This record gives sequence, C-alpha cells and structure tokens, in this order.
Amino acid sequence: MNENVLNILKKELKLNREAGTYIFYGADRENLKQIAKIFAKGLNCKEIDDGFCDRCETCLRIEKETHGDLEILEDISGIKVDKIRELVEKNSVSSYEGNRKIYIIRDVEKLRKESGNALLKLIEEPNKNSFFILLTTSLNILPTIKSRGILIKIPNETAQELGVSDEEYRFFLGRSSDIYQYKTLNDYDLKSILSFETIGKSIKLYNETQEFKYKIDIYKALRDFINVRDYLTSIDKIFFAEEIFLNCTKRELISEILNYSTSYLGLRSKNLEKLLEIKKMSKANINLKTLLTTYFFNL
Repeated sequence: MNENVLNILKKELKLNREAGTYIFYGADRENLKQIAKIFAKGLNCKEIDDGFCDRCETCLRIEKETHGDLEILEDISGIKVDKIRELVEKNSVSSYEGNRKIYIIRDVEKLRKESGNALLKLIEEPNKNSFFILLTTSLNILPTIKSRGILIKIPNETAQELGVSDEEYRFFLGRSSDIYQYKTLNDYDLKSILSFETIGKSIKLYNETQEFKYKIDIYKALRDFINVRDYLTSIDKIFFAEEIFLNCTKRELISEILNYSTSYLGLRSKNLEKLLEIKKMSKANINLKTLLTTYFFNL
C-alpha cells in the first residue's frame, strides 16, 4: 500500500471524527475498494487506535464484507436511486454491533442526477458515527457532493509495491486485483502468443470456470488482435467482434474487454477519442454487437 496514502488515513483516524464523508479517487477501481476497506478497518478496529490490526474479528469480517456495520453499494452501470433511499433508512437505525457504520459507495461518477441528489441529502447532515466512503475513477461528479467530502487521491500501486516485474505490471495495466490473482498462479507464461481467433473459446472457459488463467488468455487474444489489426481483413474484424458478443454472458465483461483494449493501446491509436466515445456508449441500451464491431473496426 502507498505509504503517503497510509499516512493520510492514519492522520484522519487520529482526528477521531464523529462522522464524515470521504471521496477516494484514482484509476484502479479495485484498489480503491481495497483502500476503502482498509480505512473501514481503521475506523472500527478495537485493537489499534490510529490503524488496524488485520487480525481481530472486526478486521477479518470487514475484509470478508460480512460485518454488520459495513454496507457496500456497487453497480457497474450506476447505483439506482432506490438503493440510495434504502441506505437512508438503514442509516436512520442504530449500529448493529455498536461500532461506526461504514458505507462504501462505488462508481460515484456514474450516479445519475436523481441518485446523486438523494446521496447529497444523506451526506449533508450525517448521523453520529456514520461514515461514507465514496469511490470514483473520475472527479466528474456533482460539485455539491465533491464539496461535502474530504478528497483523497489513491495512486496506483507500483510494480515494486505489488512485487512484480515491469513487464508483468504493463501486461495487467497496473491493475492490482488482476496482479494479486496472477501471483497465485504457478509459472504462468505471459510472453507466449495466443491468437486473436481464440477469444471466443477463452471467454467461454472463463465464464464456465471463473479461473483467472482464462482471463489472462482473453487479455492475450486482445493483445494479439491489437498487434496484428493493421493486417486483418474486414471479415477477421467482424469475426472477432462476433466471438466476443456471442460468448460474453455479462455486459460487465464486455466493458472490461473494451477498457483493457483501450488502455493497452493507449495513445498509439489515432482514433483514441472515438474509441473512448464508443466505449462510453456500452453503458447505454444499444445493440452491443454493432457497438463491438464499430469499436474493433476503429481500434
């Protein structure tokens, strides 16, 4: 964990606030959640005043997300207003375990106006011992929400902090959750080439097993497509997009594939702005097959 971030969190814990709203922002979505859980441990750990022991029952249950005073709201497409209203009701009752109540709300940048306004009312005058940790990969959020929270930037963990090589770090785009899973595998070769034509098979195997090695194979197939895209025919590109569409059972996985492809290619694409616009459209109610075909034609 980044030492500067840890020191900031420790200083906040020493202030012993009665309530509060924090906005953690950074590029690594999963890392944001992990840091939020670390802060939640610090707020409720009974063993250490300005930190957390990571051994007591409270810390362990927060890590497993089974603690009675921890609520995590997440919806990749944006949290609906009904969920925020449910949170208002939960916040009105006493703590289940006599501790501080922690509400971790992910992807705040995706909140629609109605949901954002409902959240604003909740954090404007928080109940005693209620703490809201808002997570976002962008500060393009309601200014009124931004002004009510303590902003803390969460940088990506470095290759050294994660204990991997620069090459491994680049392959996973610095995403901590992927790297942690990768490190549980034994001698998995990231250098070997896997043809883009295997993308459908890799997605299917990943859907069936949820084994991380098949997710790596998806990344490899995407990497191969990007590397050979200038030599592919229109039929090859249509085939590739259709294989993704036919085998992806969840919109979330399609979003991950688009995110990985865009980030891996980065500034090397002359169509980067167009790709970002197409990627943004994946959250809307549109024909995903057409979207994927358009995206990979412009990659």
